[in-house]
Amino acid sequence: MKKLAALILCLVMVLAVFASCAMDEDDKGAIVNMYLFNEIRCFDPLYAYTNEVSTEYDATDEVFQTKLYANAESVELLGLLYDGLFKLDANGKVKKALCKNYTIEEKTDDEQVTTYKMIITLNETRWSDGTPVQANDFIFTVKRILDPGISCDAAPLLYDIKYAREVKAGDISRDRLGISTPDPYTIEIEFEENHDYDQFIENLASPILVPLRENKVNKPLTDEKGELIYGNNGLPALSADWSTTATALVCSGPFFIRKIDSTLGQEMVLERNKYYYSDPDKEERVDKYVTPYRIIVHFDFSLDQVLAAYNEGTLFYVGALTKEAFAEYESSLKIKDELSTGCYMFNTQKELFQNPAVRRALSLALDRSVMAGFITASLPATGLVPKAAYDTKFGTSYRDHYGAVINTEADVAAAKEALKSAGVSGGDIKILVRNFTANNELGMAEYAKGQWEQLGFKVTIDERGRNRFQAIFNDGDYDIVYTDWQTYTVRPFSVLAPFSIYYSGTALDTEHHNYDPKPNVTGYSNPGYDDLIKEAESFKEGSRERNDKLYEAEKMLMEDMPIIPLVFWRDYYMTSRQISNVKDTGYTYRNLTKMSLAHYKDYITTAEED
Repeated sequence: MKKLAALILCLVMVLAVFASCAMDEDDKGAIVNMYLFNEIRCFDPLYAYTNEVSTEYDATDEVFQTKLYANAESVELLGLLYDGLFKLDANGKVKKALCKNYTIEEKTDDEQVTTYKMIITLNETRWSDGTPVQANDFIFTVKRILDPGISCDAAPLLYDIKYAREVKAGDISRDRLGISTPDPYTIEIEFEENHDYDQFIENLASPILVPLRENKVNKPLTDEKGELIYGNNGLPALSADWSTTATALVCSGPFFIRKIDSTLGQEMVLERNKYYYSDPDKEERVDKYVTPYRIIVHFDFSLDQVLAAYNEGTLFYVGALTKEAFAEYESSLKIKDELSTGCYMFNTQKELFQNPAVRRALSLALDRSVMAGFITASLPATGLVPKAAYDTKFGTSYRDHYGAVINTEADVAAAKEALKSAGVSGGDIKILVRNFTANNELGMAEYAKGQWEQLGFKVTIDERGRNRFQAIFNDGDYDIVYTDWQTYTVRPFSVLAPFSIYYSGTALDTEHHNYDPKPNVTGYSNPGYDDLIKEAESFKEGSRERNDKLYEAEKMLMEDMPIIPLVFWRDYYMTSRQISNVKDTGYTYRNLTKMSLAHYKDYITTAEED
């Protein structure tokens, strides 16, 4: 009780301190305490799905960046910091965001060459430092993702752009890419051929395709004397400060980061971006476009403390609960399927795991219902494509239509038989585990260890913090690692395509001028799988023909099993009765732009009196 009382007092004091400052400056608005989930320390949208951060980060060597650090909530915070050209609402509808309007232009010149072009005009808004958001910011993002030296398996989202594939393959310069700007607020995108413009616009609603400032991202790294620091490739290294420190980060969304505690597991303070769509030539209300003044995101409470503070009325939003609390409060929660599947990823370069029979046997030995017990609200995975991925349109589920491609129950006997047929009697397995997330990945690993030891394997668990975890992965000194395999869109194609060598988006060895395509992070490669993905792409998105072909590909992938699906993530949260206007989106983040805290002045007054 003393610890709980101290927690509640702490929250009240935080509110009183920030609120009193706001009141002295003619009331800037409400301050809202929230608990989201895993702490995020890197705010680069390119790696939003990886949650990557390392003190040893070298931005000239981005090959190592992967989905390794992925967690299913990683875009929740970034959705508050950045705006894209379009957005996806909770009903699956594409809405304009930074885009003011767009037109389609198709014409044939004198030589019978047909041009297919989309012209996008931007709304006027500004970054959190007052700089206008302009067309070149988006163009920089596109060229960065398509850079052959950068790993990003979202690259296929942009392959409709003229010369995009050739740029990513390192065959031509990024300067030849079919995207340009005739003026600061207009983007012209040229396409290879007539295609589905609506689908391309839906792709542009992906949280990874938000504009970024080139002068921030490509700022050289310097030492205390101001001299350049060089990377392993001999080129000047780039500073990671723009995406890791509050003072260097600029945001285009409704909020920016006012404060990040230097100590892990503490809190983060988001503040209203006063430049967000505001008119610099008019005197406007401070809350005209963004209602809350500040959001205090807490990371330092146990889940029991979180629930207690919520019930005491000092925490207004809860995005994580214990399994027991979830069962108790389920009727009060808003729950939806996520675009993420929790998985074990193999290092198929290791001799033992080059054999698909071994990988299948390890999968057969795991009970997905047991694994789901380690992550609150998750469901047993029945395939790699999550339940939230569309089948043909919004409201239909690919997973529900096609059903399971893997069994959820463990079958140790079948696993033993598979190993016997393959002539494998055992071996050493090391499970690399992250100890810096709120998920019980250690518990999952301990369960897997017990199951796999029944098959005759010797299993060890290597639990590591952020930097050592990344270093071990970079060295390839691991066998199996947990990841949340996420899709960059609401379509199943973006879940499965990265396992094809032609859609992996993996960085090429540009330093040694080796432009051969590379497989994704697992090292998996199968020409038959590549053919299926190519065939799927030839059909219209959302068509039965495309999804049928993707289903064939998924079945092949689950036979080869370079990645073991374990659980389907579900997003859930609850807000107090004092909170209103929290809006869901088509992706797993909230729109808090118009969030209101009822009677916040009375609440602050009471808090100060206490």
